[in-house]
Amino acid sequence: MPEPERPLTLLRTAAGSPPSVTQYRAFRELGCRIVAADCEPRSVGFAFADAAHVVPRVGAPGYLDHMVDLCRRERVDLFLPALDEELVLCARHRERFREAGTRILVSSVAALEACTDKLVTYQRFRELGVPTPATLPSEAYRPGDLEGWPLVLKPRRGRGGQGVHLLRDAEEAAFLAGRTPDAVVQAFCPGEELTLDVLADPDSEVRILAPRRRLAVDSGISSRGATCWREDLLEPVRRIVQGFGLAGPLNIQCFVAEGPRFTEVNARIAGTAILSQAAGVPFFQGVLALARGQRPPAWLQPPPPLEMARYWEEHYRRPAEG
Repeated sequence: MPEPERPLTLLRTAAGSPPSVTQYRAFRELGCRIVAADCEPRSVGFAFADAAHVVPRVGAPGYLDHMVDLCRRERVDLFLPALDEELVLCARHRERFREAGTRILVSSVAALEACTDKLVTYQRFRELGVPTPATLPSEAYRPGDLEGWPLVLKPRRGRGGQGVHLLRDAEEAAFLAGRTPDAVVQAFCPGEELTLDVLADPDSEVRILAPRRRLAVDSGISSRGATCWREDLLEPVRRIVQGFGLAGPLNIQCFVAEGPRFTEVNARIAGTAILSQAAGVPFFQGVLALARGQRPPAWLQPPPPLEMARYWEEHYRRPAEG
């Protein structure tokens, strides 16, 4: 009698992050076995996974060896790095994960290096003719270089809104820009902020585009959102994905007033992609299709209207449980 087909085993890191639980649940509903990993032993996501592992911090000695060994021991089919710091490191060692039997669903090293540096992202947008706000390295900025107030100061490499400052006048700009190394100063974008959930195939063809309005943000994470659609997003998103050579799950940030202006590309699943999934967009199904070497479903149309509001929910455990 043949053995029953085993479920696809998925490893997702950052088990202590707010979106981990909803993403674990979504992939579980699609039949996956979930392996959770985090450097913090009390991460809440551990309680919602089939297996949980405490791992070294990204970049710590032994991190990569530990992750490859974990994939081999747990027979991980798909590894989805959740932290920007992991993306380039793991992509550089894609072959080691493949030898362990694990597919790591990230873009090329060159594409990731461009995405994780906001100044390089801006320069690439300009080369591709993608509308984007004027951006300068903080060390080169002088008051008057960019028109209008406020301006935005943000780290060249960062995530979750950490280190982002609104510069309201020339005095504030001169003070903060001069004291913040390795940052960028960017023209302020009026209008509504959107996050675009994007799934691209290995040939950098956009298969899924699902825009979301960010109605409220707490510590860089969307706490309220709503699905939406704009036809004028599709062409520049295709240009970005092709021009950067991106593949797999992505999220792209833009602001829309009369037209869109693009600011960032994050080459990973967004924390709030669960809203697009809940609205009926087959985003997580597409991720699993790519993991299986299949062509993902297409979704290039308005998603059903749906709003999301997040709230805290407690999980309890006895101290002896670790």
